[in-house]
Amino acid sequence: MRMSEQSRVTNQVRYMNSASERMDTVQRQLSTNRRIQRASDDPAGAALAMQHRKNIAFEAQMRRNLENGTAFLNVTESALDGATELLQRARELTVQGANGTLGPNEKANVATEMNQIIQQLAQVANTNFGGAYIFSGHQTQTPAYAVAGNPPSAITWQGDNGQRIRQISAQDAVAVNVIGNDVFGTMFTDLMALRDNLNSNAPTTTINGSLADIDTALNGVLEARADAGARLNRFEATTARSQETDVNLQELRANIEDIDIADTIIQFTAAQNALEAALGAIGRTSNMTLLNYLR
Repeated sequence: MRMSEQSRVTNQVRYMNSASERMDTVQRQLSTNRRIQRASDDPAGAALAMQHRKNIAFEAQMRRNLENGTAFLNVTESALDGATELLQRARELTVQGANGTLGPNEKANVATEMNQIIQQLAQVANTNFGGAYIFSGHQTQTPAYAVAGNPPSAITWQGDNGQRIRQISAQDAVAVNVIGNDVFGTMFTDLMALRDNLNSNAPTTTINGSLADIDTALNGVLEARADAGARLNRFEATTARSQETDVNLQELRANIEDIDIADTIIQFTAAQNALEAALGAIGRTSNMTLLNYLR
């Protein structure tokens, strides 16, 4: 069979292109650390890797939600802790004020400190975090309680019962807020009544009766703290599971998309040698004619 010069050149160019493409492919894989550059490189693998990437992005969003919710609940728990300490001090003052040996001036002094506690509790109830009032429900731009007068003559609830929901997994959505009216209830009205009774030198039995109201308020705050703490524990456990899931998904994606460095270096060396051999062979034969064979 006689091979024309044109056919020989065409075959040489085809082989050169093939060797160059193999070299370029392996070189791109090494530079990007990825085996799949385009979907056409491995359609099935690319589709599966894309699904893993979608799941990885979803888990990342869930962790952002969890981080935001954890911060919100931490601030809430801290505020409720402050309310607990203030109510415990209010109870101590009530026991002190109910002492029958106290005169009007001493009771007025107790009322002065009680008034400070009322104002501090109002500040706690109107805690703001990241530009949002944490106890106001959906009315995040409105303080949970409006305070009238100084000393306060009325403290009025002005939030709503809206739950601030965070999606924390594919199946679970959890509220991250506590409704102020559920926690503080009639606390401010009861404490202001106690303060006024102290100022007016009310009978010991009247002042002593406020202990039950303070205990009710304390129980409400402690229940809210327990609920917030339980949600915090849930968020922390869910975050840990999400991080573990992310590690597993990243490993699955890497097994599909990423290269084996050592194996790819071997492939690169082989492709480089093949290209150099092709260049050398073509260089040696490119100027040969029939006369070269007849010599």
